[in-house]
Amino acid sequence: MIKLALFMCLAIVIGYFIGNINFARIFSKAFSGKDITKVGSKNPGTMNMLRTRNLGEALLTLIFEAIKSGVPALICYFLFERMEAGFGDIAYFSVALAVIVGHCFPVIFKFKGGKGVACTFGMFLFHPTFWWMTLIAFVACFILFLFVKYAFLITLGFCVSMSTCATVFFCLRTPWQFRIPLIILIWLNFLFLIFMHRGNIQRLAKGVENEINFREKLSGKKKNVEENKTEEEATEQNIAEETEKPAEEKPIGEEKDNEQK
Repeated sequence: MIKLALFMCLAIVIGYFIGNINFARIFSKAFSGKDITKVGSKNPGTMNMLRTRNLGEALLTLIFEAIKSGVPALICYFLFERMEAGFGDIAYFSVALAVIVGHCFPVIFKFKGGKGVACTFGMFLFHPTFWWMTLIAFVACFILFLFVKYAFLITLGFCVSMSTCATVFFCLRTPWQFRIPLIILIWLNFLFLIFMHRGNIQRLAKGVENEINFREKLSGKKKNVEENKTEEEATEQNIAEETEKPAEEKPIGEEKDNEQK
């Protein structure tokens, strides 16, 4: 049992540092040369990539953030299940939660990270039992994005629905000694996400929450924030150069001819 606990602590620590890898920062820098923490909502996450860049880069960020949390958790699921039957699920959600915490409070970025929704998506997507339910919920959220402009409400709805499904499953199928720890881990993650979205909730209550027009992003009609900003800066620079440009001086010979005339 002591050996199992030591391995679990090691897996949680490794999971936390894996969570420090932020793909929104990586892809934003790679595709635009910009720091994602200085544009839009300044949050290094999938939604800010959608707001400031485009749908393709946002989906790429979502996929890699999901892999970041789901794959290490899945590896731990099989390793710990072999060590102790029935312990795989606890290892899975413990490591996934550690990755999410590392994503939201990364030590290498001075504890300034994302909000953990994409990682939570990966936590449910890679679980051997919940992957198909996660895909159905994802498709439903994708459709809802076309009609609801407050993206965080849909993502929190996804998290609460999947947490509820997981709770029902574990209550019906899991031995009692594993049931309570699993339910605690699942809902602890949800409460953590609520805490990370406290600013969104406060802005929504005040009526000043940022909106995302998903239809425009999907159609590609509207340029992203960075492209618009670059064009505006270039225009302003051209105007300034034209204003500051000195008047052309006439040659000395021409001035003398004019005086004689």
